[in-house]
Amino acid sequence: MAAITDLPVMTRADAVSLGFAGFNDVPHKPIDIPDGAFTLTAKTSEGRRVTFCFMGKTYDGPARFVDIQFHDRGSTIPVPSGGVSPTFNAFAVTGGGRHVTDSRGLDEGQKPSILVLLMDEAGDEPPHPDPSRRPLLDRDLAELLTRAAGVITDPDSEIRSNRDSLVNALHAEAAKRRPREPGS
Repeated sequence: MAAITDLPVMTRADAVSLGFAGFNDVPHKPIDIPDGAFTLTAKTSEGRRVTFCFMGKTYDGPARFVDIQFHDRGSTIPVPSGGVSPTFNAFAVTGGGRHVTDSRGLDEGQKPSILVLLMDEAGDEPPHPDPSRRPLLDRDLAELLTRAAGVITDPDSEIRSNRDSLVNALHAEAAKRRPREPGS
């Protein structure tokens, strides 16, 4: 079992002075995470449980990401191994308090069961995909499908004059969403 230095609960300032990060001016419990897969488990006074599983690029390497799960929402989804995994709500906040990801409006079957926090550094990200290869946003796809429905419903309408561009747009969107064959 990994040797853990058990530091006491301390102030944010004390944690920062020891080389840990601080977040909000509340009590902090600093923990040195050992190399290798390692899970922290926590429970609130109400019994709500959350786990933080630190994993590396290799099983025994330094942590590069954290799998986070909340265990007590009361909902689950099936997993490939035949078991179930708890689901929960999560959102991410960016500048100005804007939510860039928010699962609260999703149906139960779409809610996350694992939240993965990547511990990469700026510049480590893979290049952004070519915008021409990205699938349409839902609202843009809805507009395209509405145009297609108009052509199907009334083939003699004004929309027919744009039929070729519509067909090309539909084919392009289908190609972006179709899984790529290995080696292509």
